[in-house]
Amino acid sequence: MKLLEFPHSHYCEKARWALDYKRIPFERVALMPGFHMRTVRRHAPRTSVPVLLTDKEVVQGSSEIIDYLDERFSDRQLTPQDSLSKNECIQFESELSDKFGEPLRTILYDRLLAFPDYIRFCFTNPMSPAKRILFRLYYPMLKKLMHQAYVKSEKRVAGAKETFFSSLDELEARISGNDYLYEGRFTRADLSVCAMLALLVLPPEFPVSWPEMPDHEIEKLHNDYQNHPVCVWVRRIYALHRN
Repeated sequence: MKLLEFPHSHYCEKARWALDYKRIPFERVALMPGFHMRTVRRHAPRTSVPVLLTDKEVVQGSSEIIDYLDERFSDRQLTPQDSLSKNECIQFESELSDKFGEPLRTILYDRLLAFPDYIRFCFTNPMSPAKRILFRLYYPMLKKLMHQAYVKSEKRVAGAKETFFSSLDELEARISGNDYLYEGRFTRADLSVCAMLALLVLPPEFPVSWPEMPDHEIEKLHNDYQNHPVCVWVRRIYALHRN
């Protein structure tokens, strides 16, 4: 199996974690933003990653990859078995992008797009020196495209912060007194939300090294939230289940 990915993407981490949790060998294939579209479209209908390639099948999307893995590899099921818990879990997972994934991406890119070396490391660290040089050359154009797609305006950033931090408060209330979100065990809900929050928590078990943070505002955000109950919970889940 091959997994087409962006190394630091929290959506790709979600798919990687599911594969690793089920102990399924796979090859990670890091793609360069922008140029990735041609590669992905050769296999899948959309241009997004992650994409899982098997000998016979193509699975696009982190949630779809978990569905596929639970169907084909029955050991260590990530989806709750009780029908009510299953429906609630999948609904919860479907809301995570709006509550955590996209808002956190907007918050980070608003500050970090100004640091090309940091962005280059996140996207091209596993790649050849030639590809890293290519990324440096076309980054000014990529920066404009990423800003338009993910940041756009101060109003959007403010809205992303409001959504993200209120969602943290909701999750804090939900996990209070609970080790896990469903069935008293590790499921795709725990995996998904922890993967989404990895870029805030920076857990050491994350399978890609973290570059030094160049922006003081984002560094302060990380430091201020290290002892938040949700971040403590995320670190615990990573330590127990991301090995």
